Amino acid sequence: MIIRSRLWIFISLLSGVLWFIFSFPCIGGGLGNGEFWTSQKPFRIPLSVLRQSISEKKPWELTSPRFEITCNGKLLTATTTLDQDLQAYLQSIVKGSTGQMTAIVCLDPISGRILAMAGFDRGKPEEKVWTQRLIPSASIFKIITAAGAIEFLGMSPMTLFHYNGGKHTLYRYQLEEKRNRYTCTVTLKDAFKDSINPVFGKLGSIYLGRKGILEMADRFMWQRQIPLEIPVKPSTITLLDDKFNLAEVASGFNKATRITPIHGALIVAAIANRGVIMAPSFIDTIESGGHDIIYQSRIYPLTRPVNPRTADLLFEMMKATVEKGTAKKAFSHLNRDKVLKDLEIGGKTGTIDNESHELRYDWFCGIARQKDRGKRLALSVVVAHRAILGTRAASFARLVIRKYFSQMEP
Repeated sequence: MIIRSRLWIFISLLSGVLWFIFSFPCIGGGLGNGEFWTSQKPFRIPLSVLRQSISEKKPWELTSPRFEITCNGKLLTATTTLDQDLQAYLQSIVKGSTGQMTAIVCLDPISGRILAMAGFDRGKPEEKVWTQRLIPSASIFKIITAAGAIEFLGMSPMTLFHYNGGKHTLYRYQLEEKRNRYTCTVTLKDAFKDSINPVFGKLGSIYLGRKGILEMADRFMWQRQIPLEIPVKPSTITLLDDKFNLAEVASGFNKATRITPIHGALIVAAIANRGVIMAPSFIDTIESGGHDIIYQSRIYPLTRPVNPRTADLLFEMMKATVEKGTAKKAFSHLNRDKVLKDLEIGGKTGTIDNESHELRYDWFCGIARQKDRGKRLALSVVVAHRAILGTRAASFARLVIRKYFSQMEP
């Protein structure tokens, strides 16, 4: 009886504590947690007002350590999460880009804190390309399709597929399950690292179908509002009840599936964080004139698109892309580099022309982590090349990864 009584007391106390924790909002961040950012002070900021105030700032103002905003007639000071050494480096290498548009976003996949963001569009100098530019995702969407194949269908990197025709084309006949002397047989891992369109087209049109593609895209936050202090345009996807359309979307061989650079970084951040996307933050604190902190960002999981095993298998295929696949040239001789040799690096490339074929969008979304201590970085790089190809996205990514980890303590 005494034991039961004590157990009942313990359960009652635990229930009370849990009720208290979940009945009252945390101070500070959590953009999806309600209309207001809460504060212990009587002054509260409506979310719509604060985001509007921040959106009115110029791109170059947002990348400084601190900047001022005005909300409801009050002057406030925002402190950013940006690593200023890395930010300065990104801005310096972006200046050398010959593309029409370039954007780089780096974040810590464990905390969701944005570490650096730089970019420009020569035709729209005041556009925040990291959050407002929707760009065809191209073969970056193959990450989503591969995740669906593993998560929903129980496939593995060693699952075999057969295809006919070119690796980087997509015709209706390539979606037929026919085998002849010209048929090639590859693993899912090889299809991923070499970005083989017919294999991913079959995955979409025959195996996953419309429901499977949409489910995994939704898990990775397509057509959903990304909770960030700066407004972010929702990524777009269009799926028809047509097998060829499903194949186009699943392989990234279309221009209607679009993402922002920040979304690209969040996709691979989930893989770096064993399947969990942490809520991104760009503002650390906001202070009033009296130095009262009225906003404090917090670290919390936003969503889990895949389980840890799926994330690990995706990382395995991403590493193959860097070591032997479409990003091999940019990341050659890793073992000879004193910084990069101690890292595990994985990524996915993607290229596609715009509608007029005047620009070629060139993507690299990837992750890097230290082999011994586990320090991690997630990043996305996209360049819109003009007639002459300049520095490729994967080459920019190599420079950024090297810079970030060279800052780490030995």
